[in-house]
Amino acid sequence: QLIETPRLILRPFEEADVEAAFGWFGDADVMRFIPTGPDRSLEDTRRRVTGYREHQAAHGFSKWAIVERLSARLIGHSGLLVLPDLGWTDLGFCLSREHWGRGFATEAAYAWACAAFEDYGVTELGAFSHPGNAASLHVLAKVGFRESRRCQVRGMESVVFSLVPGDLKGRRARLTTG
Repeated sequence: QLIETPRLILRPFEEADVEAAFGWFGDADVMRFIPTGPDRSLEDTRRRVTGYREHQAAHGFSKWAIVERLSARLIGHSGLLVLPDLGWTDLGFCLSREHWGRGFATEAAYAWACAAFEDYGVTELGAFSHPGNAASLHVLAKVGFRESRRCQVRGMESVVFSLVPGDLKGRRARLTTG
């Protein structure tokens, strides 16, 4: 499976992606608003990617690698995780530092929201962000998420959002099989 947008290809993580993914998972600046913090080793990233692959096998979706079409490089990850402890399917995204500020996170998040509702039968999405993460808050607002509350999520002060299909803003992406 792939999700294709004008500038991105979103695809399930592969074992071969671990080293490139450690580039952002191990970056303290990139991971400063992620409750788990940065990965300390390549093995931490390998475990994380294995967890995403197991989630993919169980649910048909997970956090996927983001590949920039122009360079064919892995530039981050985005996707959906079922979070039973929180009671929602969560949309998340994270980009390597050199790809910040170019609209890639919004493009990936919107594509995943479309896929969630149209291809995976999700009826409502959740998301959370640290209130100091202005870039993440901006992306969620652009996609159409609405703030529902503020609380601690996994030990982090958070703004919690929800999105239903009628609130989705933007253009449709394509989910393809391959």
